Amino acid sequence: MREDSLDFDKLGIHLDKTDIRILKLLANDSRISYAEIAREVHLSRMAVRERVMKMLEEGIIERFTVQLNSKKVGLNTPVFLQVKAIPNKLNDVADELVKHPQIESVYVMTGKNELYAEAFVEDVEGLEKFVFEEIYKIEGITEVEYNIITKKYKSRRLFT
Repeated sequence: MREDSLDFDKLGIHLDKTDIRILKLLANDSRISYAEIAREVHLSRMAVRERVMKMLEEGIIERFTVQLNSKKVGLNTPVFLQVKAIPNKLNDVADELVKHPQIESVYVMTGKNELYAEAFVEDVEGLEKFVFEEIYKIEGITEVEYNIITKKYKSRRLFT
């Protein structure tokens, strides 16, 4: 693979160096104008718009979003949850977890009947209340382990 492109031949999708730069700019600020992107990538505003619209149509860009500062909304403590569930309830548990506004992401990995979630709570007392009064109420959960995240080195994701 060449350095200046990502080629997803099996999917019929090709991202060149300019597409990748556009994606990085949008990931950094989803409100950036086409005109500003155009200046950064040395294309016309319409050429940038066409590329963005094509990536939307192809599903490369799923949505534009806002990343909140959790501390500014009173959720000062990021936590990582390891949620064990009854095997035939794993998807139901995941569906309930993703509905919760304090949970930012939910993952399942190979090997075990576990889900991994990143969430935000007010403080340590709020963590216990969150786990025991909110999470354990979800039918199918057998155990929850949790850890407070003390430092993040990177949280913005370009590719999910």
